[in-house]
Amino acid sequence: MGELLTNRSDVLKEVFSQYDHHAKDELTPIQVQMLYGDLRMGSVSLPQVVAAMKYVCVTGSCVMSELYNLLQELDRRYFLLNDFRWEFSMLDRNQTDCISEDKARWMVQAVHGKYFSKRKWEYFVTHRPAPGSGVSFAEIEVMLCDIPNRMETLDEQNEAEKEKDAKLRRQRLADEEIEREKERLRKEREEQRRRKDEENKRLEGERIRKLNDDEDYNRQIEKERRKEEERLREEEELRRLKELEEKQRLERERRQKEEEELYKDVEKLARDAKEEEKNAKNEEDQRRLRHKRLRYDLKVAMKTRDTYKLKYTINEFKTEKVEDKDMDLIKAEKLLKELGCRDDLKRAMTHRELEELARAIETVKKHGFEVELSKELLEANQLLTRLRRLERIRHEILQLKQSTVAEIRSYQSPPQVVHTVMTSTFLLLGHKEKETKIWKTVQALVGKTGKEGLKRRCIECKPDKINVTDAKRAQALMDKYELDEIRDVSAGAATFYVWSITMIEELMDIIARKEEAAAAKQTEETS
Repeated sequence: MGELLTNRSDVLKEVFSQYDHHAKDELTPIQVQMLYGDLRMGSVSLPQVVAAMKYVCVTGSCVMSELYNLLQELDRRYFLLNDFRWEFSMLDRNQTDCISEDKARWMVQAVHGKYFSKRKWEYFVTHRPAPGSGVSFAEIEVMLCDIPNRMETLDEQNEAEKEKDAKLRRQRLADEEIEREKERLRKEREEQRRRKDEENKRLEGERIRKLNDDEDYNRQIEKERRKEEERLREEEELRRLKELEEKQRLERERRQKEEEELYKDVEKLARDAKEEEKNAKNEEDQRRLRHKRLRYDLKVAMKTRDTYKLKYTINEFKTEKVEDKDMDLIKAEKLLKELGCRDDLKRAMTHRELEELARAIETVKKHGFEVELSKELLEANQLLTRLRRLERIRHEILQLKQSTVAEIRSYQSPPQVVHTVMTSTFLLLGHKEKETKIWKTVQALVGKTGKEGLKRRCIECKPDKINVTDAKRAQALMDKYELDEIRDVSAGAATFYVWSITMIEELMDIIARKEEAAAAKQTEETS
């Protein structure tokens, strides 16, 4: 096995050296295309080579260690292109070497499946040299082979959400500006109305003074008197309507108090009804008293807000086909749905899973329980924001270039801020602080790969598994610095700083919620 690997390595070195004409220990895209063209009949286009190198190579050129993986990637594209050209020719019915934009979109969407990106396609269409013209195979061949993954799709969704939020902010600012303009115009109209009223009063005074000397003065006085009487009647009617509305409000409150009073003794009434049912002498009386008892049992279940009792009594109520005189069944079913949404929301908050929590919040809104569950909904939305932030930070860690991580490792005598941030990071990952005081130890930890790789460990780290004492120490270390200060020194260290702060905040929130739950449970047991 070792001999085969050595032979392959020797072959790759020999092939690499044949095309590395200037002995730079790297191949340009053109050199790679020439190499691959000698291996495969027809080769692949230069854009395909560049795309493959972006996927495999760290830089814009190919070094010896990357050649084998690059050739595999080019093989993947080579064989895909053969299939894609055949499918393209099937769509090109008129043999013009071009197809319509709709057919090209259909083909790309069929290849990419659920990861098809509408944004990338729209960008492609709008940036073509001749939008609306036929699409050649060369225009879409790279896009067909660059099949996106789930993370790219999530990135695109996040970007779309950011654009949507920005658009909403702009719309909100525009609406606020419109409201301010409306308010200004309203004040102007009021001022004009006030001036007009003052002018009318002045003119009215002058007119009245003139009427004092006119024979029509008495008739005018009578007219004014009728106007005043009409105004008084309108005021009286308005007052009467307000009193009537107040009476209706008091009546509603009275009925509510009566219902509360009825529910106050509902347990006793339920027991009495149960006793009466036992003592019933004939089947008809038993049925009537059983229905009566079930009504009271349903009221008791609603009063106690016990989910199990509600389910049981609702089922009994429906099975016995009890007449719902007080609309209690509708109220109970609504209450049961509300309690179910509340329990689902709390369960999702306990699990702290992003998608589950988002679904639970959407369910509450869908069923219109925003008011009844406003407190829980506020907490859930705050938690959802934190979980999205944590997911975003994990994604930023995943997207860190290896060269950025290598930059941190390359320091022989690192800036103190970089050393502190990496110490805090490894504290959260379970290492002792004394391990990380020596920078060479930190360099070794940063340089590990595979399961022990720094990026992978950060992505897989769960906040609730972090030691609280280590988290508090890490926070104390990082409190000395601000994000902008760290970013000016090292972009990679700034990313790990944000990750550490986010993980600590999430851990402290988990601890606080556990303490609140324990306190509530103790209070409940005491009561």
